[in-house]
Amino acid sequence: MEKVEAKCAMSRSPFDKLLMVQCLKQQGHVVAVTGDGTYDAASLKEADIVLSTGIQGTEVARERSDIVIMDDNFVLVDMVFRWRRCV
Repeated sequence: MEKVEAKCAMSRSPFDKLLMVQCLKQQGHVVAVTGDGTYDAASLKEADIVLSTGIQGTEVARERSDIVIMDDNFVLVDMVFRWRRCV
């Protein structure tokens, strides 16, 4: 748990991603996760906010998403969070 607080982003294996989401939620954080594949399904289900890609993302990832980035350009994520509920 101490290591999770020191990091802001990571994910290599689906288990690591899920574990990080669970640890952050236990600490009271609101957790946003990005994912594009079936292997991400568990962490996507566990997260508070889910972002996925529209072009390369799987149907499973898009169905679980709160936000689908249609052109797969994650640079737009910053703009989305700045606009908040206006988008």
